Amino acid sequence: MDQTISDILNSVGQQQVERTVVNQKSRIQKDDFLKLLFTQLKYQDFESSVDYKDLMSQLSILTEIEQAMNLNKQIEDLSKSISRMNFFYASNTIGKNAFLYADQIDVSGGEVQMNPAFSLDIPAKDVFVKIKTAGGVVVKTIKISNVSPGKHYVIWDGKNDAGNTMPDGQYTFEVEAYDSSGNKFKPSSLVFGKVDSVSLDNGAVFVGMGNIKFEFEKIIELRN
Repeated sequence: MDQTISDILNSVGQQQVERTVVNQKSRIQKDDFLKLLFTQLKYQDFESSVDYKDLMSQLSILTEIEQAMNLNKQIEDLSKSISRMNFFYASNTIGKNAFLYADQIDVSGGEVQMNPAFSLDIPAKDVFVKIKTAGGVVVKTIKISNVSPGKHYVIWDGKNDAGNTMPDGQYTFEVEAYDSSGNKFKPSSLVFGKVDSVSLDNGAVFVGMGNIKFEFEKIIELRN
Protein backbone atom coordinates (compact mmCIF):
# COMPACT_ATOMS: atom_id res chain seq x y z
CA MET A 1 0.00 0.00 0.00
CA ASP A 2 1.30 3.48 -0.89
CA GLN A 3 -0.53 5.00 2.06
CA THR A 4 -0.52 3.26 5.43
CA ILE A 5 -3.45 3.17 7.83
CA SER A 6 -1.37 5.36 10.13
CA ASP A 7 -1.09 7.95 7.36
CA ILE A 8 -4.85 7.83 6.80
CA LEU A 9 -5.61 8.30 10.49
CA ASN A 10 -3.15 11.18 10.81
CA SER A 11 -4.56 12.87 7.71
CA VAL A 12 -8.21 12.57 8.72
CA GLY A 13 -7.41 13.46 12.32
CA GLN A 14 -5.78 16.68 11.20
CA GLN A 15 -8.84 17.49 9.11
CA GLN A 16 -11.10 17.04 12.15
CA VAL A 17 -8.91 19.17 14.42
CA GLU A 18 -8.87 21.94 11.83
CA ARG A 19 -12.66 21.55 11.51
CA THR A 20 -12.60 21.07 7.77
CA VAL A 21 -16.13 21.45 6.40
CA VAL A 22 -17.28 18.35 4.54
CA ASN A 23 -20.55 16.90 3.33
CA GLN A 24 -22.39 15.07 6.12
CA LYS A 25 -22.94 11.96 3.99
CA SER A 26 -19.25 11.68 3.10
CA ARG A 27 -17.87 12.43 6.59
CA ILE A 28 -15.83 9.57 8.09
CA GLN A 29 -17.30 8.68 11.48
CA LYS A 30 -15.66 7.29 14.62
CA ASP A 31 -16.79 3.74 13.78
CA ASP A 32 -14.84 3.97 10.54
CA PHE A 33 -11.67 4.81 12.46
CA LEU A 34 -12.24 1.87 14.77
CA LYS A 35 -12.60 -0.46 11.80
CA LEU A 36 -9.30 0.83 10.45
CA LEU A 37 -7.64 0.29 13.81
CA PHE A 38 -9.02 -3.22 14.24
CA THR A 39 -7.81 -4.07 10.76
CA GLN A 40 -4.34 -2.86 11.64
CA LEU A 41 -4.41 -4.71 14.97
CA LYS A 42 -5.05 -7.91 13.10
CA TYR A 43 -1.74 -7.51 11.33
CA GLN A 44 0.14 -5.64 14.08
CA ASP A 45 3.58 -6.94 15.02
CA PHE A 46 3.70 -6.28 18.76
CA GLU A 47 7.30 -7.40 18.90
CA SER A 48 8.18 -4.35 16.88
CA SER A 49 8.61 -1.24 19.03
CA VAL A 50 8.00 0.92 15.97
CA ASP A 51 4.61 -0.70 15.36
CA TYR A 52 3.72 -0.33 19.04
CA LYS A 53 4.58 3.37 19.04
CA ASP A 54 2.54 3.83 15.88
CA LEU A 55 -0.44 2.15 17.54
CA MET A 56 -0.21 4.43 20.58
CA SER A 57 0.00 7.43 18.31
CA GLN A 58 -3.08 6.28 16.41
CA LEU A 59 -5.03 5.79 19.65
CA SER A 60 -4.07 9.32 20.68
CA ILE A 61 -5.30 10.66 17.35
CA LEU A 62 -8.58 8.77 17.75
CA THR A 63 -9.07 10.35 21.18
CA GLU A 64 -8.51 13.83 19.73
CA ILE A 65 -10.99 13.12 16.93
CA GLU A 66 -13.64 11.91 19.37
CA GLN A 67 -13.15 15.01 21.52
CA ALA A 68 -13.47 17.24 18.44
CA MET A 69 -16.67 15.45 17.39
CA ASN A 70 -18.14 15.78 20.88
CA LEU A 71 -17.20 19.47 20.97
CA ASN A 72 -18.87 20.08 17.61
CA LYS A 73 -22.04 18.39 18.90
CA GLN A 74 -22.01 20.56 22.03
CA ILE A 75 -21.56 23.71 19.94
CA GLU A 76 -24.42 22.64 17.67
CA ASP A 77 -26.72 22.00 20.66
CA LEU A 78 -25.75 25.36 22.19
CA SER A 79 -26.45 27.13 18.91
CA LYS A 80 -29.92 25.57 18.75
CA SER A 81 -30.64 26.61 22.34
CA ILE A 82 -29.59 30.19 21.62
CA SER A 83 -31.78 30.26 18.50
CA ARG A 84 -34.79 29.07 20.52
CA MET A 85 -34.15 31.68 23.23
CA ASN A 86 -33.86 34.41 20.59
CA PHE A 87 -37.09 33.21 19.00
CA PHE A 88 -39.05 33.41 22.26
CA TYR A 89 -37.49 36.79 23.06
CA ALA A 90 -38.34 38.06 19.57
CA SER A 91 -41.94 36.90 20.07
CA ASN A 92 -42.28 39.68 22.65
CA THR A 93 -41.81 42.26 19.87
CA ILE A 94 -45.07 41.30 18.12
CA GLY A 95 -47.44 44.27 18.16
CA LYS A 96 -44.67 46.74 18.97
CA ASN A 97 -43.20 49.39 16.69
CA ALA A 98 -39.56 48.95 15.82
CA PHE A 99 -36.74 50.82 14.15
CA LEU A 100 -34.42 48.48 12.28
CA TYR A 101 -31.63 48.70 9.74
CA ALA A 102 -33.14 48.19 6.28
CA ASP A 103 -34.00 50.04 3.07
CA GLN A 104 -37.03 48.03 1.94
CA ILE A 105 -40.71 48.88 2.29
CA ASP A 106 -43.80 46.93 1.32
CA VAL A 107 -47.06 48.07 -0.25
CA SER A 108 -49.88 45.57 0.17
CA GLY A 109 -53.59 46.08 -0.45
CA GLY A 110 -52.85 49.67 -1.43
CA GLU A 111 -51.35 50.41 1.99
CA VAL A 112 -47.74 51.05 2.94
CA GLN A 113 -46.86 48.46 5.59
CA MET A 114 -43.87 50.28 7.12
CA ASN A 115 -42.32 53.73 7.00
CA PRO A 116 -39.02 54.81 5.50
CA ALA A 117 -36.80 56.08 8.31
CA PHE A 118 -33.27 57.28 8.99
CA SER A 119 -30.87 58.20 11.75
CA LEU A 120 -28.84 61.42 11.98
CA ASP A 121 -25.66 61.93 13.98
CA ILE A 122 -25.68 65.69 13.29
CA PRO A 123 -28.45 68.19 12.50
CA ALA A 124 -29.56 68.45 8.88
CA LYS A 125 -30.96 71.47 7.11
CA ASP A 126 -32.68 69.29 4.52
CA VAL A 127 -33.31 65.55 4.21
CA PHE A 128 -34.54 63.89 1.04
CA VAL A 129 -36.09 60.41 1.13
CA LYS A 130 -36.32 58.90 -2.35
CA ILE A 131 -38.69 55.98 -2.89
CA LYS A 132 -37.64 53.63 -5.70
CA THR A 133 -39.14 50.72 -7.59
CA ALA A 134 -37.38 47.34 -7.57
CA GLY A 135 -35.73 48.47 -10.81
CA GLY A 136 -34.25 51.57 -9.14
CA VAL A 137 -36.59 54.19 -10.64
CA VAL A 138 -37.35 57.05 -8.24
CA VAL A 139 -41.15 57.45 -7.98
CA LYS A 140 -41.45 59.71 -4.94
CA THR A 141 -39.19 62.23 -3.21
CA ILE A 142 -40.11 63.38 0.30
CA LYS A 143 -38.33 66.43 1.71
CA ILE A 144 -38.18 67.48 5.36
CA SER A 145 -36.21 70.42 6.74
CA ASN A 146 -34.47 71.42 9.97
CA VAL A 147 -34.08 67.89 11.28
CA SER A 148 -32.45 67.25 14.65
CA PRO A 149 -30.06 64.37 15.39
CA GLY A 150 -31.68 61.03 16.20
CA LYS A 151 -34.09 58.58 14.56
CA HIS A 152 -36.90 59.85 12.35
CA TYR A 153 -39.45 58.36 10.01
CA VAL A 154 -41.53 59.83 7.19
CA ILE A 155 -45.03 58.99 6.03
CA TRP A 156 -45.42 57.80 2.46
CA ASP A 157 -48.98 57.57 1.16
CA GLY A 158 -48.11 55.03 -1.51
CA LYS A 159 -48.40 57.56 -4.35
CA ASN A 160 -45.79 58.84 -6.79
CA ASP A 161 -44.82 62.46 -7.36
CA ALA A 162 -47.66 62.80 -9.88
CA GLY A 163 -50.22 61.72 -7.27
CA ASN A 164 -50.89 58.30 -8.78
CA THR A 165 -51.21 55.26 -6.52
CA MET A 166 -48.32 52.85 -6.91
CA PRO A 167 -49.03 49.12 -7.38
CA ASP A 168 -48.54 46.61 -4.59
CA GLY A 169 -45.03 45.25 -4.20
CA GLN A 170 -41.71 45.91 -2.57
CA TYR A 171 -39.86 49.18 -2.91
CA THR A 172 -36.49 50.47 -1.77
CA PHE A 173 -35.45 53.93 -0.69
CA GLU A 174 -32.35 56.02 -0.14
CA VAL A 175 -31.76 59.00 2.11
CA GLU A 176 -29.69 62.11 1.36
CA ALA A 177 -29.04 64.92 3.83
CA TYR A 178 -27.44 68.36 3.73
CA ASP A 179 -26.00 70.29 6.65
CA SER A 180 -26.35 74.03 7.25
CA SER A 181 -23.37 74.70 4.96
CA GLY A 182 -24.89 72.73 2.11
CA ASN A 183 -22.54 69.77 2.48
CA LYS A 184 -24.09 66.46 1.51
CA PHE A 185 -23.92 63.43 3.80
CA LYS A 186 -25.63 60.07 3.99
CA PRO A 187 -27.67 59.11 7.09
CA SER A 188 -28.26 55.50 8.10
CA SER A 189 -31.31 54.03 6.37
CA LEU A 190 -33.92 52.51 8.70
CA VAL A 191 -37.50 51.35 8.52
CA PHE A 192 -40.12 51.94 11.18
CA GLY A 193 -43.21 49.82 11.58
CA LYS A 194 -45.21 47.36 13.63
CA VAL A 195 -43.88 43.81 14.02
CA ASP A 196 -46.69 41.41 13.11
CA SER A 197 -44.89 38.05 13.01
CA VAL A 198 -41.79 36.18 14.18
CA SER A 199 -40.29 33.12 12.52
CA LEU A 200 -37.35 30.75 12.94
CA ASP A 201 -35.67 29.67 9.72
CA ASN A 202 -32.63 27.38 9.74
CA GLY A 203 -31.49 28.70 13.11
CA ALA A 204 -31.99 32.39 12.22
CA VAL A 205 -34.77 34.51 13.77
CA PHE A 206 -36.78 36.90 11.62
CA VAL A 207 -39.42 39.52 12.41
CA GLY A 208 -42.12 40.25 9.87
CA MET A 209 -43.64 43.54 8.79
CA GLY A 210 -46.16 43.11 6.02
CA ASN A 211 -44.72 40.75 3.45
CA ILE A 212 -41.08 41.41 4.35
CA LYS A 213 -39.05 39.50 6.91
CA PHE A 214 -36.09 41.21 8.56
CA GLU A 215 -33.32 39.65 10.63
CA PHE A 216 -34.10 40.04 14.32
CA GLU A 217 -30.59 41.38 14.96
CA LYS A 218 -31.35 44.43 12.79
CA ILE A 219 -33.79 45.85 15.35
CA ILE A 220 -32.17 48.81 17.14
CA GLU A 221 -35.13 50.29 19.05
CA LEU A 222 -38.62 49.25 20.16
CA ARG A 223 -41.52 51.54 20.92
CA ASN A 224 -44.91 50.66 22.39
